[in-house]
Amino acid sequence: MNQEDLSPIDPPSLEANNNDLLVWSLYLLGGASKWVDVEDVYIKAFELAPARLSWRTRPEIPDYKKVSKALQSVEAPNHRWSALLEKRSKYERKLSLEGLAWCERYQKELSALYSGESVVTSAANQSDGRRIREVDTSETFKRWVHDPESPLAEHELADIFRCLPGSPKATWIGRFDEVVVAARRNGRPDIERFVDTARRQIL
Repeated sequence: MNQEDLSPIDPPSLEANNNDLLVWSLYLLGGASKWVDVEDVYIKAFELAPARLSWRTRPEIPDYKKVSKALQSVEAPNHRWSALLEKRSKYERKLSLEGLAWCERYQKELSALYSGESVVTSAANQSDGRRIREVDTSETFKRWVHDPESPLAEHELADIFRCLPGSPKATWIGRFDEVVVAARRNGRPDIERFVDTARRQIL
């Protein structure tokens, strides 16, 4: 599956708007690989476009109502943006795989509108490196590379993906998605295929 398959969402608007801005802000905060508090997203969005999100009489102060309303709009059922985010609690958000693909595909356009430069967060790079190493150095992965048909033991996969053998499926899915994101961002289709094999076995 390639990025085109993962992101059927329309391109960002040619003009600044709060919905695109919030999704982009989450990306800049490392939301592809971790859960981010919505207040951090609000602050980042205000930093990128203060004129859109400030008080009318106090332009140096972010207007909480404006940014929270924008988030509600992004997450509205059947809204074109809703597939880009995942929600774990009232206050935590993360990019879906579709959301990451959308941000990376339109990075040039979003950077020009909201930050003026292309950004790859150092936190994301560090997380990617750790996740790739966890797979790359495992004996299970090395064995699979030589014999893709070899069985994968659940306890071995649990060690690689930082799960317990009895972990809920949602936990496994989250761990798998994190490694897929890192693999795609770093050009490791072999690791992505390994994750697909593990996913089919566990789920």
